[in-house]
Amino acid sequence: MTKHEELKSAPANRLSSLSGRKGWLVPSGLLFVLLANITALFVPFLAIDFMGKEIYSLLHSVQLMWETKLYLIAILIVVFSITFPLFKTVSLILIWFSRIKPVTRHRFIHLLEAAGKWSMFDIFVVILLMVISTKQTFINTEPQIGLMFFIIAIIGNMLMSRMVATIDRRLNMNPETIFGKDEKVLEPLSSTGRVGWLMPFLVLGGIVSIIYAIELPFFKINNIPLFSKSYSIHTAIEALYLDGRGLLTIFMILFLCVAPILTLILIGQCWMFHKTRYQISRRLELIRIVGEWSMLSVFLMALSIVVTEGEQMVKTEIRPGIYAIMVAIAFTVLCTRLSEYKLRRLLDS
Repeated sequence: MTKHEELKSAPANRLSSLSGRKGWLVPSGLLFVLLANITALFVPFLAIDFMGKEIYSLLHSVQLMWETKLYLIAILIVVFSITFPLFKTVSLILIWFSRIKPVTRHRFIHLLEAAGKWSMFDIFVVILLMVISTKQTFINTEPQIGLMFFIIAIIGNMLMSRMVATIDRRLNMNPETIFGKDEKVLEPLSSTGRVGWLMPFLVLGGIVSIIYAIELPFFKINNIPLFSKSYSIHTAIEALYLDGRGLLTIFMILFLCVAPILTLILIGQCWMFHKTRYQISRRLELIRIVGEWSMLSVFLMALSIVVTEGEQMVKTEIRPGIYAIMVAIAFTVLCTRLSEYKLRRLLDS
């Protein structure tokens, strides 16, 4: 039996017991995230000034969406922005204190991490509404303290799940334990068949498509009495910055520009240079971590909902940028999944 197979068949254990004196840090962090999440549900979330100023909490906004027959938006907010973050936090607490087989725990944490970014859906909907109302005469939107609590809760949730995954990996699935003594150097470019030589072109195509996705307008406002404007990711970021929304500007830059491009750069760098099995394993983990913060797909869902379901509030006209975002997502997903599949097989060979 190989070392990797031994770790897969390892008996159940508790992370809280294996972490020693520092084991209290994780449940304390998760408790803080849970409190921030619950607070975000009830305090003011967004103020909309349209023929009179109205302040909405997150729960109130769901009720408003339902009463105005925007059923899909209401359901998505409940599922992704209310139910799942609470489910994820409680699940991580249970994972921390429960006796579970390392392989089972590792897979479940990975599923929670992969789905975690979809909780950002509501934040992107709010950002799009703010961008649409920027420099408009008849409508204005103002973020409230609830939005800040929500961002803290969701990002904190993602960071805590990463911390739990890192501790679990170090204690039970440490790549240094599996591959540390293997000094053999591998070259993915020439060792993975036709895919090996195709991957650099896919990575390059992905980076170019992301640049187009950032620069091309994704919709145009076509609604009287609002001023007609076209928006791309770039101009949306610029509008937020000029309106003094520094935190949301950084949010957009990191998650829609930096993370997607960095994911592809890491894949290309791993693919093009000689590395040991241990180095490839570490790089795969880094690609996964950065990929979890790449949110073009979440932004596309929010954008699609605003364009289709939001017709009752603001009429918009679809522009080529929305298709560029789809292409960028397709390239990124293809490169990530294909590289992970091929490199995992290379590690097991």
